[in-house]
Amino acid sequence: MPYNFDFSQLTDIKTIEVHPKGWITPLQVEYGIAEDIKTYGKLSYFWRVKGTQHTFVIPIVRLDFLSKGDYKKHFNETLESFREDYITWKKEGFQYEWARDYERQFSQFVVI
Repeated sequence: MPYNFDFSQLTDIKTIEVHPKGWITPLQVEYGIAEDIKTYGKLSYFWRVKGTQHTFVIPIVRLDFLSKGDYKKHFNETLESFREDYITWKKEGFQYEWARDYERQFSQFVVI
């Protein structure tokens, strides 16, 4: 389900260009650090595709472990996996309001 985070809470928003397979690229990913109450106060990266509101969240320690500092790789892999889910929702006709919200946000970025 779409999760929208108020990026005005971030003090240092960075932007990075990514090229995930199956997306209209280049994409700009905006990301920054904040405390995530869902992970018991752990500092986390909050990130999104520029031009969308849906926010992905990953604890800093987890991102550093998975990416070994290659954030582009992580963003690309996550978006490629997300695209697979998006295609499934499309095949199902975006039946639910939350799926239609993803369609509104990502239809101009995802290649089907």
